[in-house]
Amino acid sequence: MRLHLVRLITTITASAILCALLSDHVNAATPNATIHIPSSRPAFAEKLSQGLIGFSIEMDRWTSWAGDAVGKPNPFVNQVLGVMESFTGVPPPFRVGADSEDRGYIQPGITVINASFPAATADIPFPEAEITGIGKDFYALSSNLPKGTSFIWGVNLKARNMSETVAQVALLADTFQGSRKALMANVTLTSLEIGNEPDFFTFPGWTPSAYVELWSTIVNKITSIIKLGGPNEPKLEGPAFAGFAAAQWDAMSVLNAGFAEGKAGKLLGTFGEHHYSGVHAYPSFNPEPKMGDLFNKNSIRSNLTKHAKEVSRARSVGLPYILGETNSYANHGAPGVSNTAEAAIWMVDNALQAASIGVQQMYFHHGVGFRYNLFQPVSGAEDGVGLTSRPHILPVFYGVLAVNEAIGSSGKSCVAEIGTDSATVSAYGIYEQTKLARIVVINSEMYLPSQNSTRANSTVYLDGLGKDVHFTAKRLSIPFTNATTGLTWASVNYDTASGVPEGKPQQEDVTGSAMTVAASEVVLLCLK
Repeated sequence: MRLHLVRLITTITASAILCALLSDHVNAATPNATIHIPSSRPAFAEKLSQGLIGFSIEMDRWTSWAGDAVGKPNPFVNQVLGVMESFTGVPPPFRVGADSEDRGYIQPGITVINASFPAATADIPFPEAEITGIGKDFYALSSNLPKGTSFIWGVNLKARNMSETVAQVALLADTFQGSRKALMANVTLTSLEIGNEPDFFTFPGWTPSAYVELWSTIVNKITSIIKLGGPNEPKLEGPAFAGFAAAQWDAMSVLNAGFAEGKAGKLLGTFGEHHYSGVHAYPSFNPEPKMGDLFNKNSIRSNLTKHAKEVSRARSVGLPYILGETNSYANHGAPGVSNTAEAAIWMVDNALQAASIGVQQMYFHHGVGFRYNLFQPVSGAEDGVGLTSRPHILPVFYGVLAVNEAIGSSGKSCVAEIGTDSATVSAYGIYEQTKLARIVVINSEMYLPSQNSTRANSTVYLDGLGKDVHFTAKRLSIPFTNATTGLTWASVNYDTASGVPEGKPQQEDVTGSAMTVAASEVVLLCLK
């Protein structure tokens, strides 16, 4: 997501701004903390999707992720995706589109892609394409991803060119349902997204009602071209609002305008909106993100509050709610924050907080060289980590591993936030059906190189488990909050040239109702 509108500031709630301004408190020494574990699974626990964490790919960089040609996948990408799948049993889902979705055009005679990029800037070294030409094999590259991968594919709405949108849908239909169906047998088109962030469109008379009217007209036109809504057929995902625009662009506005009604509305499968924690390098937004803002406990919760309301509104019409595009700071991430270990700690709290309020899936946005990428799919991506000579993972990836292991592979787990008495310690209970199986403990106190001899440790008391409880502990360990390398999950290094992890997972055996959690550390407890 790249922002360019003066309406930006309206997205950040007053409480979120206050938390950002006061975020220096994370430097204070962390006191001991108590986690108040309920005696039974809370009634508000939410089901955890094995595919909670997925990928949103900027369409103009699709070949960097999927490979340059059909049958020639990117081996590093598929290896790392396989690592993620090994924890949950499900490959991460993909959404392809975003800003370049509404700058995409079918170009006959092109095999894959013909993208035209503007000049890079210091703040945006890898800008989105001004125009992306779509060739006959473009969508078919989906077959290069791991077996079982599901896709949301986006098509152009902003052009308001019915012929263009129909041509894109026709190529998608031929790829997944027509002449190339056999090629695509191992992957699934689950959703079609028509337009990216239409709340940012600036057409005269553009309102939520005008959007619903245009969207419905297009849907009614394409139903004769692509099979939608039936068993094993894709459904629609939308409205894909940015969430940074004026307040009237929300779930209620489009639902009141009939978005989920009629022939078009009945083809919806998910209600999807977008979410970022803030913005980097936008002149009208102040202050610029700084270290400690991102993983601030209160900030994470206040930023997600509005989505709890949107979840409820979507459920009122029978639709699951997803964040079809999300990440730390819009405009490709903030240097010195999004590309550091702070983002790994943030990922755990942010993802589990979203899941605990009913968000079913989160598609983290990616391009090439974006500072908030989970990993870079190709060499030459300058993201501040210093590994341009090869594809590589970024620190935030370690947070994903912690979340995926917490979710597990049963397909029956639920999550609920567990209360603590600490401003920097958070906790989540993971339940297998009704039984508490795992606890995630997050300490978001900052730890910097200048403090290298005084790393704070909190004694965390597990109130409600009893004194004789037995569990194992795995740790997300980091050198410093601002580190870009040197992280491990359960003592394993995942940042290798091949993407194959190095080391054997290590865990501690713990007995009793207390344990130590260091500043800027995450611990996964598995009850025996």
